[in-house]
Amino acid sequence: MPKIKVLHIITRLDKGGSAENTLLTVSGVNKEKFKTTLISGNTNDPRKEIADFITQEKIDYILLPELIRQIAFLKDIKAFWKIYGFIKKGGFDIVHTHTSKAGILGRWAAKLAKVKIIIHTPHGHIFYGYFGWFKTKLFIYLERLTALITDRIITLTQRGKREHLRYRVAGPDKFVSIYSGIEVEKFTNFKIDIIKEREKLNIPSDALVIGVAGRLEPVKGNKYFISCLPDVVKVFPALKVFIVGGGSRRERLEQYVKNLNLSKNVIFKGECDDIRRIVSSFDVFVSSSLNEGMGRCLLEAQALGVPIAATNVGGVSEVVKDGLTGILVPARNPKAMAEAVINLLKSKSIRRDMSRQAKKWIGDKFSVKVMVEKITDLYEELMKEKQ
Repeated sequence: MPKIKVLHIITRLDKGGSAENTLLTVSGVNKEKFKTTLISGNTNDPRKEIADFITQEKIDYILLPELIRQIAFLKDIKAFWKIYGFIKKGGFDIVHTHTSKAGILGRWAAKLAKVKIIIHTPHGHIFYGYFGWFKTKLFIYLERLTALITDRIITLTQRGKREHLRYRVAGPDKFVSIYSGIEVEKFTNFKIDIIKEREKLNIPSDALVIGVAGRLEPVKGNKYFISCLPDVVKVFPALKVFIVGGGSRRERLEQYVKNLNLSKNVIFKGECDDIRRIVSSFDVFVSSSLNEGMGRCLLEAQALGVPIAATNVGGVSEVVKDGLTGILVPARNPKAMAEAVINLLKSKSIRRDMSRQAKKWIGDKFSVKVMVEKITDLYEELMKEKQ
């Protein structure tokens, strides 16, 4: 029986949830049943981690420099025709697109090339928190239009599905929710001497530590997180705060920290080789996102046994169990975030209970294996329908 040929298209493979989800899906499928290919635009990969993963997993990968995140008419047209030509030449049974730009260009190219099955994973949505009013309205209109030629849209959570329905992107029958998986055992089985790790980070053994990890972009709400810190530091003057990751807002955030006289407390770590090492040393992991498809970093922190303080946006409430594995607060509310963080830092017993519950909660439910099985089951189900 010939293999099912699947083409995945994503705008970029920069470090983050959508790229990790896509790479793990492409590498994890049954190679006896599926032949997969991956196309992406240029990727910011200074440590060559993504390039090494692609090589190690022997992923059939095509770089398309014209595929970029910003709207750029000439490049978008070139990207569209290159994708179309590649689909026609490759004879793919399924085209599975990821993220907004690749989702729009890739799905229309697949339709023009008469591909049997077209699937899209938005990895969240761009309905708020990303762009201004006009661009947001434009993308919503394009998503509605493109949904007409899409067989299924995979949302990462049930709430993601409800938000797509609320914005009338498509009818309920077009959606299927599949949690974004992580390599659970890589985190739950991770052992580290926290005292020694803190020594490497120049953290006093008796200091409390909180931190965030992710892209330093407006949608991640890091300014609101920093705004909550003066209240927290009043209660815990020796608190150490780590901001892990890179992005376009780093310099502005560093200046904001200086303006608030928090430089002694806040450390910007940039990108880390192994996020597990530093997150394991946190007493509380914080997420202040304004919009979040699911929050893979929240899964990873819980799998490491770190309690969460997070904004209740997107699919976060399906990932963090409020009051059991963490505390959820409204977005753009530094006072509420400060209160949540203070309450967690005040009680070691609550943090210990949440740590135990977090590891138990993650279990196999959010594993890569379960995610890939559900995605490939969907592929086979749609293939049978088309036949």
